[in-house]
Amino acid sequence: MPYSMTGFAYVSQEFDEYDISVRIKSLNGKGIDISVKGHRDLIAFVELDVRNTIRSFFDRGSFQVFIDLKYRKPKLFMNIDNLKEAVETVKTVMREIQLSPSDDKIYDLASGIAGEMEENLIDEELKSNTLDVVKKACEILKEERKKEGDNLIKDIKNRLIILENITEKIDRQKEEIISKAKERAVEKIRELLGEEFSERAFIEATIIADKMDITEEIVRLKTHIKRFKELLDLDQPVGRKMDFLCQEMHREINTMGNKMPDFSEYTVEMKAQLEKIRQQVQNIE
Repeated sequence: MPYSMTGFAYVSQEFDEYDISVRIKSLNGKGIDISVKGHRDLIAFVELDVRNTIRSFFDRGSFQVFIDLKYRKPKLFMNIDNLKEAVETVKTVMREIQLSPSDDKIYDLASGIAGEMEENLIDEELKSNTLDVVKKACEILKEERKKEGDNLIKDIKNRLIILENITEKIDRQKEEIISKAKERAVEKIRELLGEEFSERAFIEATIIADKMDITEEIVRLKTHIKRFKELLDLDQPVGRKMDFLCQEMHREINTMGNKMPDFSEYTVEMKAQLEKIRQQVQNIE
């Protein structure tokens, strides 16, 4: 069954030194759009991997991801060996230019250098744990989107049945409508031309029958409905294909209504049902 594009998931997991929580909200989208926000010391290092993880689970939707990291005690993203090396570097430079800064000043300069050295480093275990939590959130979100998708599919199937039933009614009644239209044309010509009307009446009735014939539209509409049902049973992204079929069905229904105004009550109801189907399709991945 196709999935909905709307859903929400929240996962919080405890580790030895910290807690990681991930919140993902997904909405409708023509393609896939991902926004990642959260703990500033973490996002810059994991954002690309988070985006790739989202893409591995989903094909369409607008995703808002928030990742929070809470340490149980203060955490310093600073390698002591790098800090010692930076201190020695600062002292060497100061001696060469014959300056004698205070220890506080040396520390400030050295910590800045060490910070730059650490800029692209992060605990790989922390990164791995974060991505694991993101994956768990994606699994929950996918399940939520499936549940919502099941509800959408159920509603669409019911409306497709209505479209099928109305199409069958039109198919059964179309010949009678055409026949009556031809009779009215013949009678009108009889009134205008008297008894010398037979050939002209035949020609006029034939033209009317051709203009009102909706056999092709009915056949195509039935084909579209059948294809739509087949898409509903596929376990893959089909939202774009369904949206295209909605457009094609609307075209056929509109043409039927123009050719046979007698069926306007039917075609108005069909358009109403199709519009509701189209609205539901906008939520399908």
